Amino acid sequence: MSERGQERIFAACAPGLEPTLSRELLGLGLDARPVPGGAEADGADATALACLGSRAADAVKVRLWEGPAGGIASARRDLARRFPGVELEARPAGERSTLSADAAGSPLFKRGWRARVGAAPLRESLAAGLLLELGFDGSRPLLDPMCGSGTIAIEAALLAARRAPGLGRSFAFEAWPGHDAARTTAVRDRLAALSRTPPSPVLASDRNGGAVRLAGKNAEAAGVVPFVRIERRDAGDVEPPPGPGDCLVNPPYGIRLDREVEESWKALGSLLSRLPGWTVGVLAGDAAVARMLPGNPARAIEVQNGGIRCRFLVYTP
Repeated sequence: MSERGQERIFAACAPGLEPTLSRELLGLGLDARPVPGGAEADGADATALACLGSRAADAVKVRLWEGPAGGIASARRDLARRFPGVELEARPAGERSTLSADAAGSPLFKRGWRARVGAAPLRESLAAGLLLELGFDGSRPLLDPMCGSGTIAIEAALLAARRAPGLGRSFAFEAWPGHDAARTTAVRDRLAALSRTPPSPVLASDRNGGAVRLAGKNAEAAGVVPFVRIERRDAGDVEPPPGPGDCLVNPPYGIRLDREVEESWKALGSLLSRLPGWTVGVLAGDAAVARMLPGNPARAIEVQNGGIRCRFLVYTP
């Protein structure tokens, strides 16, 4: 931790979204580059910016020391004196090593708004990362026709409102010795000043009434009810607003292609055929059902959702 606020961090994310996270950190004003498992970044107040402002990051580790592997024992003793009680993580890299500490203290995807975990929850950070990869910025309508507990819709509303995800939280680094509270407060104020009323609506629906009710509770807890419309409706019956717009959906998938899953994907295919001019992102955990969708994706990214290997399919006009 530098007295001048210059810091080096590693931010972790879902596998496959490393470039997305790196671009997000660049947008926050840091010098960032993707690395396996996340992104490394340097810059003034990098720790506070990443913890408070990153939507795609799951964790932020501060690089407190980097040097030859032979010096790690001495460095650990020195850091233990400077940061008593802070757990240090050693990472060897050839003949060099790093010592880092968890800056957040708890996973960043835990935003604090989830009322109850649904049957197959999508991590908030993964949903936000997919929105960023899709190119969604709130300037166009966002549609999620299989919203489940509302994770995608809520993260889309927060993104469209430019509401930084960490504003309502405190983090482990704020209790470290030597922490400059005034600098972190300045970062909070700067990020909070970016908030706005979203210019376009977020539309969410699901055929399951219980999921719709849960999504409504989560939207209320997140403070985005004015920006999100949630209704009970089958994906095949959704009437999209005039385009262009963005659609992001996490359809059901499983080990076997049962009838319910197949019907869901057929309904989704019917909807997508009625979205000319839209950019569509589909998180597909099963290649067989993904072939039910019309057309070919412009790009496909390998990602992981809860340990399940998936492909994020992006369809462009």
